[in-house]
Amino acid sequence: MLKIGEKIKELRKAQDVTQEKLADYLNISYQAVSKWENGLALPDITLLPKLANFFGVTSDELLSINPTEDESKLDEYYKLYRENNRQGKMMENIVLARKVLDEYPRNFQWMLNLAYPLVQYEATDEQKAYSREHKFIEEATALCERILEDCTEESMRQSAINILCYNYPRIGRTKDALRLANKMPEMLLSKEPLLFHIYTGEEKIAQAQKNLLSMIDMSAGLIWVLASNELMGKELSIEDKIKFIKTAINLFQLVLDGDENSLFYNCRLCRYYEKLASLYCMLGDKATALENLKLAEATATAYDKCENSGEEKYRSLFANRQTFNPKTVGKNWEGTESQMLLDYFEKKCYDILRDNKEFIEIQNRLKNL
Repeated sequence: MLKIGEKIKELRKAQDVTQEKLADYLNISYQAVSKWENGLALPDITLLPKLANFFGVTSDELLSINPTEDESKLDEYYKLYRENNRQGKMMENIVLARKVLDEYPRNFQWMLNLAYPLVQYEATDEQKAYSREHKFIEEATALCERILEDCTEESMRQSAINILCYNYPRIGRTKDALRLANKMPEMLLSKEPLLFHIYTGEEKIAQAQKNLLSMIDMSAGLIWVLASNELMGKELSIEDKIKFIKTAINLFQLVLDGDENSLFYNCRLCRYYEKLASLYCMLGDKATALENLKLAEATATAYDKCENSGEEKYRSLFANRQTFNPKTVGKNWEGTESQMLLDYFEKKCYDILRDNKEFIEIQNRLKNL
């Protein structure tokens, strides 16, 4: 114990960490670290686990911290984190990740695990307001900047860059986002197309199908965004917007052979059908609006049913090597797709349907799920 200062100094220099950097991670002054290393003082006992985890040392190297117990503890944290993520419990994961980082201040994966729910905490107006008040975006960007500064693991650095590129513009740092984005490889040089060219046989087929589904999802999403008022929406008529959304739906239907085979992508289709319904309401076309609300209801309930089942395989010839496992998919809201659809019914555009029998029946079915 009396030589702990020497050990701290040895580990710090071996990992090329300054006294200031170590102090920053521990939320203490660098003078305190200097005193430890010079044998003038000892670390507070509450800091010892953080020191061991910071340097990633073995149990024999610093105060007999058992690595097996350590790994088991982190495994339990990961298990809870994944379950929270699956249920859309973003705030629970924010609290959990902060707790883990308090114990393991230099765990870069848990820095990412905190950054993700921080930037995703915006499913409702209340969440967005809370996020702004507590500067969640700023906290997430600071974590990712620390990863880029200190972490050498390329996959973690790429994840941090991804978060920064999406969120720098939200805090007035668009130039920083552009600087990072322009250093990234082009789409055709990314992992997925490269794996397709490397694989052979069944692996090549599976990768091709995976890439196809990803590109359809991305393309449909881009069409949706183009039709929004933030981009082309202001220059598009309602009829033009309907054409855009129908095109996005058709992309999925062409490859997935219809809604009944869409599994995960039912959640996407639900949003698109609801959007069509709202647009038709704006045109005063109640009948077509109701047709699309029924399709939104069908895809929402299909997604919820799939989410509560085990892993399922897509049946389409274009995707029959791909599966959807609901346990691996996270979301940023609590509740079902049907509940989310029901919330959309509060939009003003549906006022023309409030007294409609079919509209009321759809609402009641969704409420009773």
